[in-house]
Amino acid sequence: MAPSRLLALAALGLLTACASAPPPPKAASTDMYVTGADAADDPCRRVVSALGFAEHVLKPAGQEEAQEFGEGMRGRIAYVEGVILSYGEKLPAGLAEHTATMKRTIRVLVPAATPHEKAVAALKEWRAAATAIEKGCAQAG
Repeated sequence: MAPSRLLALAALGLLTACASAPPPPKAASTDMYVTGADAADDPCRRVVSALGFAEHVLKPAGQEEAQEFGEGMRGRIAYVEGVILSYGEKLPAGLAEHTATMKRTIRVLVPAATPHEKAVAALKEWRAAATAIEKGCAQAG
């Protein structure tokens, strides 16, 4: 049999297998945005831990202008978004404004196309909100 016919048969078999795959399960309202997360986890611990995880790739406070907004940094900020989406509403009530700031600034920080000046301004706001959340959680716990 010619190699082109073998390739065509293999492609047909692959397409048939893919076409008959079951659809992915529908998301439940209890699904978490973070792998390994448990709805019963302490929200302050989870959020503060995620903030610390992101801080490892950030320049020190006051050096935001020199921050490079590469994939690694954006990925960690996106991870914080998942934790905020999973646990933000369960943080102490006085932190709701800071949680909203985190969500808003994350949407600016994560896209690679965000202009540097805009990302720097968002990072400064993000940091202020992160600090407020860390302090609020320390006082609550």
